[in-house]
Amino acid sequence: MSSSSATRAPLWVRLPRQLGRDYAYVLPGFFISVFAFVLLIPMLSVSLGTFIVWVGALLLPLTLVLAGAFARLSRSRLRHWGVDLPRARYRTKQPGMFGWMKTMADPRLWLDLVFETLIAFPLRTLTFSVAVSWTATTLGGLTYFFWGMFLPEDNNGLVELVLDATSNGAIPSSISGSFALEAAFNFVTGLVFLISLPAVLHGLASLDALVTKAALGNDGGPASHGAQSGQPDLPPWSSYQGPRPDSVANRSTQETEHSEPHVARFASADGWAWLTTTFAAVVLLAISWPLFGVLYAVPVVLAMVVAIVHSASLVAAVRWPVVGMVGNAVAVLATAAVTASTLGPPWPWPVTTLMVHGFVLLLVALRRPWPYAVVGWLVASAAPLPAVFLLRTDVSGGALSSLIVAASVSAGVLALGILVRQQLLGRSALQAARRASAEESAQRRELQERNRIAQELHDVVAHSMSVISVQATTAEYRLPGMDERTAGEFTSIAQSSRRALTEMRGLLTILRGSADAQLVPQPTLADVPALIESTRQSGARIEFDVRSGRDSLDTDVPAATALTAYRVLQEALSNAVRHSPGSAITVGMDVSDRGIVMDVVNGPADDAASGSAVPAAPGAGLGLAGIRERVEALGGSVHAGPTDDGGFRVRAELPVG
Repeated sequence: MSSSSATRAPLWVRLPRQLGRDYAYVLPGFFISVFAFVLLIPMLSVSLGTFIVWVGALLLPLTLVLAGAFARLSRSRLRHWGVDLPRARYRTKQPGMFGWMKTMADPRLWLDLVFETLIAFPLRTLTFSVAVSWTATTLGGLTYFFWGMFLPEDNNGLVELVLDATSNGAIPSSISGSFALEAAFNFVTGLVFLISLPAVLHGLASLDALVTKAALGNDGGPASHGAQSGQPDLPPWSSYQGPRPDSVANRSTQETEHSEPHVARFASADGWAWLTTTFAAVVLLAISWPLFGVLYAVPVVLAMVVAIVHSASLVAAVRWPVVGMVGNAVAVLATAAVTASTLGPPWPWPVTTLMVHGFVLLLVALRRPWPYAVVGWLVASAAPLPAVFLLRTDVSGGALSSLIVAASVSAGVLALGILVRQQLLGRSALQAARRASAEESAQRRELQERNRIAQELHDVVAHSMSVISVQATTAEYRLPGMDERTAGEFTSIAQSSRRALTEMRGLLTILRGSADAQLVPQPTLADVPALIESTRQSGARIEFDVRSGRDSLDTDVPAATALTAYRVLQEALSNAVRHSPGSAITVGMDVSDRGIVMDVVNGPADDAASGSAVPAAPGAGLGLAGIRERVEALGGSVHAGPTDDGGFRVRAELPVG
């Protein structure tokens, strides 16, 4: 939520900054929710009321689209506040009137509508009221000395009432009712509220953010990485059908994070499970408690305990299904026991108890394998039997009917949950199979492309290098009378070409994806002197200066760093020989515990040798770009550019640690 520089800032700097962010998030949210509630509720009512005459069929998609727009605004505000919210996933809109009406089939839009009308408005009303009240108390207490003197004097203040009650009037009213004492008390109160204001505002903003993220987030599926990659939410009317920002690695990581296959969820199933179960638990608690006390004559405290245990079992089933099922069975047995003395109302299954029992079974059946739900149904259905046979000697037909109805209704709910889960799991498995097939096809196309590149390299580069090697090797036999220096040049050319051919064969093997690639040793810093000497054999004048505080150049140097340093020097020398023939080259290398510093400087081309300069090949400059990428990948830096005398300089710094 904050950058590292903000974290290092002093406390008196961070607190006002965070307080301003919390105010900017909490206060406007209330007015946005009021506007959304006032707009969406009438539109939804009119849409449903006129649906039978087809007017609502046109107005309801507009209502859903507006709800999606408000939800996108909520997500944007949440991200601006600092929460890394995944990108929401909407169905792609199809063209025409039929596509407009199919907007009603997008479940994400319906969830947006539920959130903006039933959840966001009461939540933000609560956070706004607490924030305004806390702020007003803070300002009012700190400034009471300025405006309190204008209050009517015949009204007793809070301090005076408290002192009179605690001292039985022993403290004179001139002291207990003094304005100075009242102002001091209000100032201390305002100061306490001021000190706690940042924590309270941040808690209110965090509560809003927690509920909003749970309701408007995603489940970590294929579309969940857009926020991290900077992709905005795709609105429901978007026709975007391009590639998603997820990768094969991301999908495989997500699939291994779960111990069992999950259903194909279009929204945050966990978040909405918590929200809906909490809402249902609160509503059923508010109904069950007075129902047990009034209709079944259960003592108030006992009715409260039983109702709370049963409602809590519903919420616990979201995270701990076994705990939820056990709590449900215990609450069912307790309900049958405490309501057994009352004749007339439904017993041993009151309506609210049957509703909570059905919700628990449905939740467990949707989120866990079917044996969990079946065991929960059997245990809870048998839970009231001890109370039936022990607390009532005559089992009436009403009790038997209640048991049969409860078992039948809960069995139907159980079957519905199991069927829905199996259908969603089937869809999830089908989507996983399609993704695996698509990944396999992509890998096959990649392998074909690599084979094509390998074939091109073999036909073009390897063939040319083979010709060079053969010509250089046979030169002394085909050209009699060759002096020793010229023969040495051809021998050096033959060795370089054979070495290049060996590296080319290994590269071709890797490109073809073969597991039989030759594991030849990679160059290290110890091979740098040989590189300098082989380059000198081409006629280059090289001055080499190495400074090292180690026993040898490659001592304790990571293999990747040593190879990169070798390739940088190889590229710099190659460029100097090709583009500035005959010029003097200075190579400086400093190897220390801090890192490796290489400095390659060549002067301008020698006029006598410039006539034999090799023309630049297409793509010149790619070598420097390549070594820059390799060096920066290790955390180093490369600086390359012309010098004042017309030469060129390459300086590279590589960390060793």
